[in-house]
Amino acid sequence: MEYMKLHLPDIIKWDEETLTDRFGRMTVSALERGFGRTLATALRRVMLSSLEGAAPVSVSIKGAEHEFSVLTGVLEDVPDIILNIKSLAVRYSGQGATRFTLKADKPGVYTAESFQCDEGATIANLDQVIAEITEEGGELDITVDVARGKGFVTQDEWYNQSKGREIGTILVDSWFCPVRKVNFEVESARVGDRTDYDRLNMEITTDGSISPEEAIKSAARILTKHLEMVLGLGIEEPVADMVEADEETKTTEESATPAVEHSMEDVELAGTDLSKRYVKILSAGGITTINQLASKTADELLELRNFGAASVDVVRELLEAHGRSLAT
Repeated sequence: MEYMKLHLPDIIKWDEETLTDRFGRMTVSALERGFGRTLATALRRVMLSSLEGAAPVSVSIKGAEHEFSVLTGVLEDVPDIILNIKSLAVRYSGQGATRFTLKADKPGVYTAESFQCDEGATIANLDQVIAEITEEGGELDITVDVARGKGFVTQDEWYNQSKGREIGTILVDSWFCPVRKVNFEVESARVGDRTDYDRLNMEITTDGSISPEEAIKSAARILTKHLEMVLGLGIEEPVADMVEADEETKTTEESATPAVEHSMEDVELAGTDLSKRYVKILSAGGITTINQLASKTADELLELRNFGAASVDVVRELLEAHGRSLAT
């Protein structure tokens, strides 16, 4: 397959023999010379820095007022328990925070499977050891607050966001990225008689909360969105670029013919000062005149493709200049 005389890959496959929910090896072939490293570097960067995930934010342990406490009848001390909790691979797609709780008072080893999770949240690595009660009278009463985020957030950053101010609440460093490691290798590939093409091999390791396929698809979507904006697709232009209102214009508005005199005319949007981009977006939604625009509500306009809150403000200013307003 070719695009603009560039060879596009005709093989994109995963190694089924080694593919799991935590590891995958993908091959992309054949690519134009140099495209293997370009594609791999971009995907790797996004996967390791920009994918959202869920992670513990704070921990409360009964009997532990601070992170250096020792629990009676429990093998691990509090720092070890917190390290084990930070190793949890959490799946959570909800908004806001969620909570895990673990309560136990009998001798034994307790793993992540012992946690009771709020609705919408699960733990991928259920075999992760949390703590062991070694004698009668020992007790574990742990509450873990979990949130969604991106990148790495330190304890100090959480504290500056007014979290963990309660006595007994221990803040933890949160690593949200679900991808743990990405390796790639670029080899030579043959297309016909030519051997100067690239074959890209990528190895992706996740924490199990998402699969390698999900990770690379999410990264590709993020890159695609950025490239769309470079092309001018889906970008919100600043209001200042859409409506020129310099001092000279303001001083002449009073002497101009009042726009309200034309308020009942069905003026074509293409004949107004509205940007061609907005005219095109509105026309695609069947809106070509001032009267049609005034019959729409703000919510209806927001349903249009590539139309955001800033666009609604521009429309309101246009209608006001014609003595009209959006429907309610």
